Amino acid sequence: MKKQTVEERRAEILEVTCQVVIERGFAGTRISDVAKRLDVSSSLIHYHFDSKEQLLAEAFAHYAQNDLAEMEGEIASVPTATAQLDRLIQNMVPEGSDDLEWMLWIDGWGEALRNPMMKKISQQLDEQTTDLLERVLEAGVASGEFTCSSPESSAIRLTALVDGLAIQFAAHDGMMDRRKLIDHVRIVAAAEVGLTLADFEGPTVGGGSLAVSTVPGAATEAALRQLLARYSDAVIRNDADAWIATWAEDGRWSMTPGKVIEGREAIRTTWVTAMKGFNWVVHTPGVCVFEVNEHDGTATGRVTVDERFDRKKGGTGGILATYTDGYRRVNGQWVFTSRVLQIITVF
Repeated sequence: MKKQTVEERRAEILEVTCQVVIERGFAGTRISDVAKRLDVSSSLIHYHFDSKEQLLAEAFAHYAQNDLAEMEGEIASVPTATAQLDRLIQNMVPEGSDDLEWMLWIDGWGEALRNPMMKKISQQLDEQTTDLLERVLEAGVASGEFTCSSPESSAIRLTALVDGLAIQFAAHDGMMDRRKLIDHVRIVAAAEVGLTLADFEGPTVGGGSLAVSTVPGAATEAALRQLLARYSDAVIRNDADAWIATWAEDGRWSMTPGKVIEGREAIRTTWVTAMKGFNWVVHTPGVCVFEVNEHDGTATGRVTVDERFDRKKGGTGGILATYTDGYRRVNGQWVFTSRVLQIITVF
């Protein structure tokens, strides 16, 4: 057999130490226990690690870093920040009250009170977990899925909540089941980022939840309403560049039954030509109802509009109508993919 390198031998010792600690706890683990499991002498362990304290601290770091790497990989496998947040929540909580891996984390915090090396490593690992959550929240803010004034503060609060509930769940019997624990965290997470509990529920993919078409959370609702406001403002100011910026490249616009204008440039040309016939137009959205699929980054809406205008030939007038809309999130910005007008009355 090929002789092990120093790095390979150290990794093997750390792996076995983790196994022993999971069985015995940090306080009950001795270097001789690790040596016996490896069928080597205790002096070989001491050759690679100066003390039991160093061995335990590095073993905990080795185990936790692998755990964090797996968590990051799972988060990267889902497409939206909402799904990533939900996947992270499910990864952070214990699998059950007998979750030995989570008991290792709890035991590690206790050992950190007595072992300065463990204290330093434990703090670094907790900070990395919080940083991972913060990055997910920041991604959600950037994509427009989340409204969160301070992702750093929200990450700290959510991490503390998970830790506290997980200790109760893992260390005590009958306080709550895992589903209830996850719901507690989801409710607070939703409040932190402007979502609703429903945004975390739906068909599961690989054990994680992905939102389907549903009522939008506060952040997405606000973003869609902002899209409508930018559209209306551009109409009022007769600003063609600002108006067409609210449309997708493959947008479809229907102002009369059976007639559809396709493509951004054709839509712009039609609008500019139409606006030449007015001295002014005031376009005001009213009742708005949206359904959103955060997984796909798409949405639909029904928007009642009140439009008043002054024609260059024909004087003042107006319409009350409803737009049936399609929306898509592009680079974190919602745009129209379709608008179909249905006039209710003309005045």
